[in-house]
Amino acid sequence: MKKFIREKSSIRNTLILCLFFTFTLNCKTQSNLKEPNIKPSSPISSLEKVKIGGASQWILSRGNDIEKPVLLILHGGPGAASIGFARYFYNDLEDHFIVVNWDQRGSGKSFSLFMPEVTPETYISDTLEVVLFLKKKFHTQKIVLMGHSWGGYIGAIVAHRYPEHFFAYIGIGPVVNGEQSARISYEFILNQANKDPSLAPKVKDLTLLSYLENRREWLNKFGVGMFHGDHRNDEDEFLRGVMFDSPDYSLVNMLTYLPGIWKTASRIRPFFFKMDLFKEAPEINVPVYFFSGRFDYYNPGEILVKYVSALKSPKKSIHWFECCSHAPHFERPKDFAEKLISVINSTALFEN
Repeated sequence: MKKFIREKSSIRNTLILCLFFTFTLNCKTQSNLKEPNIKPSSPISSLEKVKIGGASQWILSRGNDIEKPVLLILHGGPGAASIGFARYFYNDLEDHFIVVNWDQRGSGKSFSLFMPEVTPETYISDTLEVVLFLKKKFHTQKIVLMGHSWGGYIGAIVAHRYPEHFFAYIGIGPVVNGEQSARISYEFILNQANKDPSLAPKVKDLTLLSYLENRREWLNKFGVGMFHGDHRNDEDEFLRGVMFDSPDYSLVNMLTYLPGIWKTASRIRPFFFKMDLFKEAPEINVPVYFFSGRFDYYNPGEILVKYVSALKSPKKSIHWFECCSHAPHFERPKDFAEKLISVINSTALFEN
């Protein structure tokens, strides 16, 4: 009987020890899962109206982790607002940045019937205000600035004047010199059209001015406009479809989209031939990365090559998209995102 009691007691003690170790192991496992330095990512998606330069303007901020660096995108045009395209073209960048699209004054969601007179300096001042707003909103000392075409011109000047606010400047097919861009693309169209018997008569009396009035139509004929490949012939239809699917644009925004481009472009057109980054941004004291399509004749690559050669910057490079024209970030968004992230990672940009 005593032997049985001792054996029963021994079994009980063994069970108690097993339960103790099991409990301890579980506690350690749960503790490891709750280490204070392991933080779940906090996504952000905000669409807000902000007073910039005294005018109401709209800003969309999206990213999968609010701790990521801020990337401010300056759209082209002038007036070709980007909030309506943001979710489609910039989705792959949202894993790596807080991607900010801003519809510049007079365009997209920021359209206004009572737009005052503007100059490029108006947009430079607006850009700086947006940058300061984003730095305060996201509690960051610096951001990444990226501009396309007209936005690339404005962005280069802002980065030249205020480098202390930026990790880097990224230009996509920027306007480097307005007059040179117009003349080189005009000569290209004349040469190409004269090789085609059906087009040669149409360019016989084509002047530089009349060419510029229909530049988009001429460039698209040869796949050297906004798109080189799939959407060179249905650019408007494709972009309208993207905009229509956007939850960030209302029907009113879509109806006023083109008037916003026409109105803004008409105000800036007198300044186009005066745009010259060789003079206005000869030095940018942050890393500078350019992305350009080989078939871009809105802003031909040969001018960009000369500018980068002359530009003073701690880091500078051009990255080419062999199958694209003026908008590689629209034509190959996944490839563009991969190349951009690769360039940034290879330069350890955010460790500086």
